[in-house]
Amino acid sequence: MTPDLWFLFASIIFGVLHLGLSSMFSLRQLGASYILSDRSNERLPQGLAGRIARAYRNWLESFAQFAAALFLVHTAGMPSSLAAIGAALFFIGRALYLPAYAFAPAGWRPACWMLAQFGILIILADLFV
Repeated sequence: MTPDLWFLFASIIFGVLHLGLSSMFSLRQLGASYILSDRSNERLPQGLAGRIARAYRNWLESFAQFAAALFLVHTAGMPSSLAAIGAALFFIGRALYLPAYAFAPAGWRPACWMLAQFGILIILADLFV
């Protein structure tokens, strides 16, 4: 398996762990009765639980772009070291995004997000070099 696909694998595992963390904090704050309900009256977690839940929703948005970029490069038969570098930047940026969103001062979260997005652009650059 190529290095970029290993980063895809690691990103999937990270997403599973991130979902578990988000669920755990939401359950703790909102309670089992709400979590098990039909959620007709939507309640959103607040504070740290809310930040973790919002970080997970952002993860879902960026992960789709990341996976699609790798799919495109591999389908075109053009993965090179750029794809590996881009995948590494994406993974590092997203791995740092969660703690930055949850705990870091202002400015860290967007920097981590930009690093991950830059990684996706580097992957796509593989199609043109």
